[in-house]
Amino acid sequence: MNLSVLITPQFRLSEVETLGLLDTLEHLLQEHQTLLFILQEEKRLIVEGKIEGLLSRVNEKEAVMRRIAGLEQERIGMTDRLEGQKQRPSLKTLILHVVPIYRAKLNGLRKKLEVLTTSITEINQMNGILVERVLTQISDLFTLLGHLTSDGETYQGSGKMSKQLMSRTISRG
Repeated sequence: MNLSVLITPQFRLSEVETLGLLDTLEHLLQEHQTLLFILQEEKRLIVEGKIEGLLSRVNEKEAVMRRIAGLEQERIGMTDRLEGQKQRPSLKTLILHVVPIYRAKLNGLRKKLEVLTTSITEINQMNGILVERVLTQISDLFTLLGHLTSDGETYQGSGKMSKQLMSRTISRG
């Protein structure tokens, strides 16, 4: 079904505005690719337990996300100029309002962004699960350390064996 037949836009983006949208979407695509790479790298660093590298990637990720937010605001600014819209139109709908010769290119970029967004969501969820597992392991280790040091039978707070355990070990030997 051809959506352009169903929607008769009262307003079209000019060629200059369409080129601006095209440029914005190309930058969004690049930033999303960068974000996906960072998330893949984060996953590797989480698995390897490399905290310093992970912190560096987190900072990079935040910078990329700020740039993505800025680009999204640019795109939203374009959609807000469309007249006769009760709600902010989706990118798919916005493409119907552009100069026809650019629709295929814009639609291709939109589809690539959708695929990247899906991949980013999936790897972000995987990274979340990995972080939860690491936190659980850390919590379990703290519980174990607390148990080993609390009763004084095995280790002292300094990490040395308790005198009671040492005397039992020496007397058995």
